[in-house]
Amino acid sequence: MALSGRVGASWPALNFCNPVPSAPHVSTLPMPSKSRDVMALVAAATGGGLGSSRGGAGLLERPTFDQSQFDPLPEAQEGGDIGRLASRKGLGSGDSYKVLLIDDPRHTEKLVENVLPQVVPSVTADGARQLFRESRQLGVAVVIVTVKEHAEFYAQMMVRRGLRSAIEPDSNLEA
Repeated sequence: MALSGRVGASWPALNFCNPVPSAPHVSTLPMPSKSRDVMALVAAATGGGLGSSRGGAGLLERPTFDQSQFDPLPEAQEGGDIGRLASRKGLGSGDSYKVLLIDDPRHTEKLVENVLPQVVPSVTADGARQLFRESRQLGVAVVIVTVKEHAEFYAQMMVRRGLRSAIEPDSNLEA
C-alpha cells in the first residue's frame, strides 16, 4: 500500500544525522559557569525552556500550602507516650498491661539509666534510676502501664537492649 503524497507531506522530513534540528551542536555551546547559565542553555536547546508549549518535560514547582488554618501540634512532654506511669492512677479499661523490669545481676544502674528512656519515652533518667533501685529491692519494678501492643513492644525492646522484662495484665483497675 502506498502512502499518498498528502499524508507524506504533513510529516516533516526526517534527518537521521541531526535528530534535533533546532538544537546547536554540543561542541558549539559555551561552557556554563553557573546553574542559571545551564538552565538558559537548556532553554535555548529545547526551544523555549523546560515547560514549553510544544510538550516535553515540564518543571513542576512546589505548590504553596497555607498551614495557618491548622492548629500547631501540641508539644510532647517527657516523650508523649499514651500509657501512664505506674505511679499515676487512671481509668482501667481492662486492656491495660504492666511492663515489668525484672532484676538481674547483669543489670547496672548505668545500663538501665541509658536504655529505659530510649525505649519508653515517658521515663526519664531519674525515673530509670528509681526503677533500677526498686527492681533490686523487690525483684521487679513496674515501668509503665499501657495497652497490650505498646507493652509488648516496650518489653521486646528492653530485652533486645539487655534488660530482663515481661508484661502482665494490669489487675489494679482503680478509678
